[in-house]
Amino acid sequence: MPDSPPPVSRRLVLAGGIGGATLALTGCDLIDDVLGGPDDTGAPGVSGAVTPTAPAADADSSLVGDTVEAISTTGALAAAVAAGFPALARRGARLARIHDAHAAELGGAVTAAAPAVPGDPKQAWATLLAAEAELQQRLVAAAQQAHSGALAQVLAAMAAALAQQQAVLA
Repeated sequence: MPDSPPPVSRRLVLAGGIGGATLALTGCDLIDDVLGGPDDTGAPGVSGAVTPTAPAADADSSLVGDTVEAISTTGALAAAVAAGFPALARRGARLARIHDAHAAELGGAVTAAAPAVPGDPKQAWATLLAAEAELQQRLVAAAQQAHSGALAQVLAAMAAALAQQQAVLA
């Protein structure tokens, strides 16, 4: 059986711990100096290698605002079709509820005025389906333009939900 390693003294462990902590703290200061950390004037460093900058908090604000407006317009059309045609009430109301949920998810609400709906149920349904397809494409484009990954995922999920509804309701 092999011999066990020699015991390590407490002094050696304590000295090694203090030396390691000193090296770690000194190393952090050296890294800041090399990579452009804060200098004596208090100005921030230039390097983005250590701390990548996130997009500004409002980088996606206009994108979200435009998207909520588009959702609101299509949601109002869906509600108007549901209210105007008893045969389309269930399908139109389903789409209107989806748009309400999507607008709420983005921090808005469906507030658009009810648009004029064609008098014929077939034309009204075709108009609504065309608006839904256009909104889906806008959501896909918005997902591609989003700076925030989380926002892009939400917008892509909304586009997928509309695509699914179009497939089911068509």
